[in-house]
Parts: sequence; C-alpha cells; structure tokens
Amino acid sequence: MGLLVEGTGYEIVGVQRGDVFNEVTLRTINTVDAADTIAVDMTKYGINATGLIGVDGYEHTTANSVTVHIDPTTAVSSGTVTITPGAGGDNRQRYFMIKGFADTNPSSAI
Repeated sequence: MGLLVEGTGYEIVGVQRGDVFNEVTLRTINTVDAADTIAVDMTKYGINATGLIGVDGYEHTTANSVTVHIDPTTAVSSGTVTITPGAGGDNRQRYFMIKGFADTNPSSAI
C-alpha cells in the first residue's frame, strides 16, 4: 500500500490538548501492512515541530478482537512524524498515539 493518507488510510480519532503535552490518536484501515508508512503533521494538532516524546502503537491480531502493543519505527522532519508499523503482520488495523510537547514556549522553566 505504501504511504497512508488521512481520510482514506487512517483517521484521527482523538486529540487531547494540554498546557504542557498534546496527544493525537489515530486508527488505520484494516489492510495496513508492516512496511506501510503514515505521515502526520504534528503541528496541526498543537505539538511542537521538535517536541515529539514518542509514539505508542497497537494492532489487532484478529479482526475487531484483541490488540497487542507494537513498537513502530518513527522519524521526524519539519514537524511531520513518519510512522512505520514494523513488527507484526500484514492486513491488520492499527492504532497509534503520538505524544509531544505543546507548541508553546513558557517564559521560564521551573
């Protein structure tokens, strides 16, 4: 499949905004392969372009059943995080939670 596009390959199912951290949760379609990639513009969801903390991944091992934790491979360039599911099987639905520092700069650090 290659690069997944928002709206057809994945959808944003939740955005949590805070004073310090923001988190975006996305769900892919159920035909995602281990080598496919997902590109998400973090700044669109209030995460600083250089503020990625991490990406937590899960996949369905059986359609609409149990989910297991996976460790995706990630890279960041110009505020866009690229996620590759990596381990696991092909043709599976996956969930990713992207967490990062909010796109705000406090006037002083404590």
